[in-house]
Amino acid sequence: MSEQDHIANDLQVLARQIDLTIPADCVAGVAANTQLLRGYVNLICGMTLPDTCPPAYEYRP
Repeated sequence: MSEQDHIANDLQVLARQIDLTIPADCVAGVAANTQLLRGYVNLICGMTLPDTCPPAYEYRP
């Protein structure tokens, strides 16, 4: 089973847990976005912020 097949299978399991139906035509796109978001999660979780870092109360993009 390929990595994409594992991801698609995991997505179907997770979708069933929250009573969500992912159409077959959308599984590849959802899998690609899931991988992209996991990459962002890894980046964020890998950052170390010191306790002295001030909060950004007035953040404006």
